[in-house]
Amino acid sequence: MNGLRKGSKDLIKEINRSIVINLIRDSGKISRSDISKITEMSLSTVTYIVDELLGINLVREVGVATSTGGRRPVLLEFNADYGYTVGLKIEEKRILFALTNLNADILELVEKKFDKSDDIQNIVSLIAHEITEILQKSNIEQEQLMGIGIAASGLINRQEGTIVRSSMLGWENIPICQWISERVNNIPVFIDKNVNAYAMAELWSGEGKDLANFVCISVGAGLGMALVVDKKIYYGEFGGAGEFGHTVLKIGGFPCHCGQRGCLEMYASEFFLSNQGEELREKYPDTMINDFTFEDVHAAAVKGDRLALELMDSFGENLGYGILNAINSLNPHKILLIGEGMKYKESFIEAAINIAKVNFFSAANIQTEIIPTQLGDDSWLKGASLLAINHLFQAPIYEESKSLLN
Repeated sequence: MNGLRKGSKDLIKEINRSIVINLIRDSGKISRSDISKITEMSLSTVTYIVDELLGINLVREVGVATSTGGRRPVLLEFNADYGYTVGLKIEEKRILFALTNLNADILELVEKKFDKSDDIQNIVSLIAHEITEILQKSNIEQEQLMGIGIAASGLINRQEGTIVRSSMLGWENIPICQWISERVNNIPVFIDKNVNAYAMAELWSGEGKDLANFVCISVGAGLGMALVVDKKIYYGEFGGAGEFGHTVLKIGGFPCHCGQRGCLEMYASEFFLSNQGEELREKYPDTMINDFTFEDVHAAAVKGDRLALELMDSFGENLGYGILNAINSLNPHKILLIGEGMKYKESFIEAAINIAKVNFFSAANIQTEIIPTQLGDDSWLKGASLLAINHLFQAPIYEESKSLLN
């Protein structure tokens, strides 16, 4: 990443500034003296930084704290309405947009259908147009837009802002961040895998807020994973860590779109319901299932359809073995199950947990909690916005961010 400020004094100043900003963001309301105690910075240093932040209205004073004696300390609060971001989630047939403040609170939601086979430049123009429309509808000037974040499937090069390969979209080597930025006033644009974006939302306001090490497993049209280590997303050497769906469950099994056979994704995603359902249909001629989607198979299972019950039970077991392997390999504190497939969890989650709970660590009475997320579907978009927000305030502060914060 280019643009780091030169010189050790400047660098220390920027790091300290970022630490103070993020502590105020995370704390809700906090005094200068508490910032000094927590960060171990001198009160004079904290006061100098806070005065700068008050001067640009990024922080504001919001009353006083209670005190057992002496002067009551003034409380500080992060001004989330200082600026705005737009988060995008690119799906197979639609793009979701969210306008958020700097706390990733969603202010406006838009859904736009698109054809992934269309010329990519037309799709980029569509995205840029919708971003401009959202800002105009919300009476927000482009200068108030601090950044844009994108959540997408596939192999992502975050540093280059490129979709290296997305089998779902059929895209390869698309510098989407650069192309969007060029059409939206050169605003910084960031991208990550959709499951990593969701994990960021969990870190910000979900189960992950108080956890250092956890795993998100996304169950739906595909199967993905985000691995959080010491409260940071783990990316691996080339940014591709977490390709959980492409670990092999069955040698010589169903062919996968990645080129392998027997991938877990082919046995613990909607692909399995379709592939296995068609194979078993003749065995159950009285089945009420028309389409082998999560929604239809779950609805049939609730009504006692034998094929649906067999499919969902097998699906749950397959997912359970995947979770079991994740527990044995990674030893996380918790596993959070996310994704559109979790709307139908009643049909498979018990089978999955029954398999996964008997693992290497359980013999020593060490249990990894496996729970469905408590966050909503909009968390993909919150996480996408957080890609931009977190970059804006990370330490050290980059020149591109500094220009937006003055």
